[in-house]
Amino acid sequence: MNVKEIYENALALSISRIDEEDSMDFYAVKLFNILLAEIHIYNNQLKLKKGKPLLDKAIIIDKLEGKIDCENELYAALSYGLAAKLLAAQEDVNLAALYNNQYVTMLEATSPFVEMEVE
Repeated sequence: MNVKEIYENALALSISRIDEEDSMDFYAVKLFNILLAEIHIYNNQLKLKKGKPLLDKAIIIDKLEGKIDCENELYAALSYGLAAKLLAAQEDVNLAALYNNQYVTMLEATSPFVEMEVE
């Protein structure tokens, strides 16, 4: 998954709200790392379902370039999650809340069904 594309999606979602893209790069890296920690369990659940090796710890990035080892199902959720965090940093709480709700809904939708025995 390409980090820069997710960042560009987040900026597109908040195009009229974020003044200068360059000034947001530093914050975007930090906020993206928070998102990656939040979605770590979802990423591993999807990997488990697909028979892929699990990640021992959450992914950490240090720049808005390169690829990350996240499942494709999380792409849209990460875009909305990053947009929500960037907008919250800009104090646009209404749109941030709307995008955060979309982020949470998308995460829940990606969570694979797990069969369990009930006693």
